Amino acid sequence: MVTVEVKLISSELTPGLSGGEYTIEEGSTILDLLAQCQNVCGAVIPEENYPQMYPLFNGKPLPLDRALTEDGTLHLSRIVMGG
Repeated sequence: MVTVEVKLISSELTPGLSGGEYTIEEGSTILDLLAQCQNVCGAVIPEENYPQMYPLFNGKPLPLDRALTEDGTLHLSRIVMGG
């Protein structure tokens, strides 16, 4: 089992979701973790919000489909775009 502290930086991307500590099976992805968070909170993340998410796990950017194999902290913020 892996314990992850979820910190929501851009809560508008994750309406109704609560940050906090969650436990998932080792090898689960960040998407699996977000699905569990939604189930616990009764929230629904709109599909169009996923491409706008910038996940940092233990300070390193990771894709949403990356498997988690260690305890840590997930900061979920918005991708910054500019020109």
